[in-house]
Amino acid sequence: HAYYIFDYGFSYFQYATTKVREGESSRNQKGFQLYFKRHFRIKILDNQGFNWADVSIPLYRDGDDEKIGAIKAVTYNLVDGKIEKSKLDRSDIFTEESSKHWTQEKFAMPNVKEGSVIEVEYTIVSDFFFNLREWAFQTSIPVLRSEYVVHIPEYYVFNQTHRGYFPIHTQKGQKQKKISITYSENSDSWNKARESYTSTTEYKDNTYCYLASEVPAFPFEEFLRTKDNYLTQVEFELQRTNFPGQTSNYYTTTWEQIDKRLENSTSFGKALARSGHLENDVITLKSNGKEGLSLVTSALDHIKNRIAWNGLSTKYTTNTLSKAYKEGAGNCADVNLNLVALLKELGFQTYPMVLSTQSNGIIHPSHPSMTRLNYVIAMVKFKDAFYLLEATDPFGEINLLPVRCLNDKGRVIGSPDMEWVSLMNYRPYHLTSTYALSLTDNMTITGSRKLLLKDYASYQYKKRIDGYEDISEYEESLDEQYQEGTIENLQVEGLDSSENILTLTYDLTQADYAEDASDIVYFSPVFDPYFESNPFKMEKREYPVEFNHPYTIQQNTFITLPEGYTVSELPKPLIIKMPDNSALFRFQVVQSGNGLFVTTGLTIKKSHFLPEEYESIKQFYQMIIDKQNELVVLDKS
Repeated sequence: HAYYIFDYGFSYFQYATTKVREGESSRNQKGFQLYFKRHFRIKILDNQGFNWADVSIPLYRDGDDEKIGAIKAVTYNLVDGKIEKSKLDRSDIFTEESSKHWTQEKFAMPNVKEGSVIEVEYTIVSDFFFNLREWAFQTSIPVLRSEYVVHIPEYYVFNQTHRGYFPIHTQKGQKQKKISITYSENSDSWNKARESYTSTTEYKDNTYCYLASEVPAFPFEEFLRTKDNYLTQVEFELQRTNFPGQTSNYYTTTWEQIDKRLENSTSFGKALARSGHLENDVITLKSNGKEGLSLVTSALDHIKNRIAWNGLSTKYTTNTLSKAYKEGAGNCADVNLNLVALLKELGFQTYPMVLSTQSNGIIHPSHPSMTRLNYVIAMVKFKDAFYLLEATDPFGEINLLPVRCLNDKGRVIGSPDMEWVSLMNYRPYHLTSTYALSLTDNMTITGSRKLLLKDYASYQYKKRIDGYEDISEYEESLDEQYQEGTIENLQVEGLDSSENILTLTYDLTQADYAEDASDIVYFSPVFDPYFESNPFKMEKREYPVEFNHPYTIQQNTFITLPEGYTVSELPKPLIIKMPDNSALFRFQVVQSGNGLFVTTGLTIKKSHFLPEEYESIKQFYQMIIDKQNELVVLDKS
């Protein structure tokens, strides 16, 4: 629908203040500033590619703001054999605040049609050295040529992380550069010329040139937490600065140094020391007579009910923990660090754990990165076991984190014997469906369904139901989704329980469920198939298959057959396994009196399948689909 003709990026450092007057305040003098230039052209092939003409440029702010220069944006169209240019008007650019530290300069390219070429060019000037722009060579559309050139003075040392599977050509070099600063002295009299002198410093400028050509569009497929983990790209993390005559300033040399920075931060570790605002709550919770994990659950529920999450993901508090507590709202650090503080005051061995959410990408333990950490939860050690807690989600429980947090590993801060802890595979998606159905003479099927949901199944259904005004509205939505028939008499139990166990029952009717071919009748015994089609369609997948959690799904169905019919053919029983037994499917249909008892079960024990396992899981899914499509055949007596 669209493709990049080219995408060029250029990052470099430039010394800002080259003229200094005697007596001028050092606050007005700036050293190196970080420049980022980008220039790209995109060909729009059809109307499904029009969204690529909506441009967003992120700018960082923290006291000072990154500055963007003039934005040059032009749309080219071929009209009657001549190129027609449509320039972007400055008034069509607007600024949108996306988070506490980020704004977006947004605009839509003018006069975009099928066949248009859009061209955008801009420059960003930044005082934030750590914010050396990453560069993605691969996107969801093809890229004919992508090039990123980076110049880094010897005074700055960055860690570099390469991601993705498409090859990048990298060329390194070094140039000798210099900074010349002119100092002007004040004259003693009005007719005496101002004296000045120039100081020149030479330094080495390290250059990196990254080039990729004919990069295919990223082949997105289901069961992937975020494509950003596998897009071909290069990232930079400021490790340290080494300026002449100054001691080295370390930022992210090691994970241990990151731990220390967080522990010493007034917005993280030191915030936990100020917990006097929780004194009365500690007395109240202890007076309830609960102990152990029951008391932990009470503390979790207390914070969930006391502080509402404002939707912001960060590892740092907004202000103090007491202020967020008194105001009853805050970001995830305000909420969960209050939980850590409360559990500590209750006598539990509790630590904050930092992590990267799914949309923020995975953490590479071998590449220390402070910026990759964007969320904080709580970890409790109790009786030689550890438990994870998160209080922003009203439906969360111990070891039942919001799905956004299920992203490989988290790092424990302050623990003497634990560093990395897995965030995965604590609680499964557990669903048991029981059907009592009858097939009538007119091939309509009627009956009831009971769903018993536990762990992440209950969690997800509770969140889904919570999005509706009431149970009646949710029942209407189920009925609308069930286009083949009708659903009524919905009953829900456990919706207000703090435990993630939920029961749903309802009646259902579906006409023309079976095919009547004069002397025989046939139908699928699997009333609710696991999959309508195989989500894995690529011949080869170069990135993993990622589930959020393990799955245990069981379906038990009894179908009463109409009078005057006998069973002619039943699908054969089958057990399908993955080679390492990480996934299992069972299927069986048994005749029992005037009915059929159908049992199916699907178990997926792990949440991460490597690319070399792709063919196996693809075949596993296809065999399930094929088996579900096998038919029961009845003869008319």
